[in-house]
Amino acid sequence: MNEARNRPAWQLPPGVARGTWDYVQSEPIAVEYDQFHAGHPLLELDRQLVLEIASSYEASNEQEALRALDLGCGTGRVMMPLALRGWQVLGVDLSQSMLEQVHSKWTGGEVESGSDHRGGEVFGGGGDVFGALGNLAQLEFLQTASFDLAYCLYSSIGMVQGRSNRVGMMREVGRSLRKEGRLIVHVHNRGTWWRDPGGVKRCLSDRWRSFRESRKQRGLQNSRDSRWQYGDRVYAYRGLPSMYLHIFSARELKADLRASGFRLDRWIVLNRTSSGMLRHRLCFPHFRAGGYIAIAKLAD
Repeated sequence: MNEARNRPAWQLPPGVARGTWDYVQSEPIAVEYDQFHAGHPLLELDRQLVLEIASSYEASNEQEALRALDLGCGTGRVMMPLALRGWQVLGVDLSQSMLEQVHSKWTGGEVESGSDHRGGEVFGGGGDVFGALGNLAQLEFLQTASFDLAYCLYSSIGMVQGRSNRVGMMREVGRSLRKEGRLIVHVHNRGTWWRDPGGVKRCLSDRWRSFRESRKQRGLQNSRDSRWQYGDRVYAYRGLPSMYLHIFSARELKADLRASGFRLDRWIVLNRTSSGMLRHRLCFPHFRAGGYIAIAKLAD
């Protein structure tokens, strides 16, 4: 584990920042994940949303087993309810410790389960829950047209570094969806930065840094910001000195979905605490929304 954690930057997988790598290599973060996030209103809201959409598939399905793809599945908080409703759920996560938490829950009596087997980096529980150790920026292993529903919650897509990697991830997800499949994505809203203490200064500084980066990409050399993009944040988190997360604007997420071959089916604007929908959502949502949830279908 220490050898993997200390891997040099040039050996990190595509789309994985140093802070993200340290996060997925931390066993305590996985073990304490459920307790640390207990009571967060967003985690109940998004779970109920997934189950609501899942029910629409259940009502019209009479033959094939329904399949879901959980991107950045963590400890399986959404996988389990879906599996207990009869879905076959594949969870993808770069943290082996997170997948071990899923396996422990599914086979240890915390949820109903049947027989279990493990094989290499992939396991299955009860024939309904499966986990794959994988990088969200490298989803080529997914079978084409095999899932009815895919979801990437709690801003997990923001842990993928680089717009090209995020768009590439969603393209692979689109390839893996059946014709009527849907993708659910949650992101945090960076517009609220303007209201934070020191937020105006930081936003202006980041805008200038973004301008310098765009110039570098047009041919300038020797920039320290070669991998940085506007919306990127690096901050201390649970003992990690440089946690990475990309924070979106509404326009950015919508553009990324279009570039990935999706069209919006439903757009949800969350309030500042992400405990529910934003009231008066047409009144300066960029500065007021805590985040967004996009529900998208494959473009025709």
